[in-house]
Amino acid sequence: MRLFDEAIAQYLADNTMASVGMAMDGGQGGGEYKDGDTYALGDHRLPKGSKNIITRKGKVKKTKKKKKVKKKLNESKSIYDYLLFPPEGEDQENIVSNIAKLQNNPNEAYRGISSAEYKNLIKNGFVVSRGVGNTRKGITGSYVSDDIQLAGRFAFHEYKKTGRGYLLVLDRDKLPELNPADEGNYWTEKIPKDAVLKFINLQDLAR
Repeated sequence: MRLFDEAIAQYLADNTMASVGMAMDGGQGGGEYKDGDTYALGDHRLPKGSKNIITRKGKVKKTKKKKKVKKKLNESKSIYDYLLFPPEGEDQENIVSNIAKLQNNPNEAYRGISSAEYKNLIKNGFVVSRGVGNTRKGITGSYVSDDIQLAGRFAFHEYKKTGRGYLLVLDRDKLPELNPADEGNYWTEKIPKDAVLKFINLQDLAR
């Protein structure tokens, strides 16, 4: 019986601790305990895991994250995106459709004005906005925009109210100093007549 017990103890020792590189007393690979690593002595490579995910069906392909592109105010927008109410009647539909075809030019700025402002521009040689409201706090001049579609929306708003409205195409270099307001919009002291490259009468776009 004693020999049997010794045989069992030896078998367990050979097939448990020793099989994983540990001694019976907890030491690594030898017999006595050591606080240093005795695995793969002389090999200074750092173990690293695979960057790939392996499943039973094979390696999983990684999907690249798409970078978010910050959209500018006038990028891929038309007057339809700015309208609060849809156009009513054939004339308004024609105006909106024609404004939507207009393109921005980096050398230009744009402004939608009323018939009264247009008359002042022609009479005085310049115009200053007569608008009021929270967006005009501290501003005594006129708003202009990089976006012809946004400016067209304001001209169209005047047309809906009065049956008249004008869209100004302006030479940026001939405007007084442009002061940043919000994204894509500026305010300037006044709009001189000689800065106007083109007057667009919305009545002409209604046909």
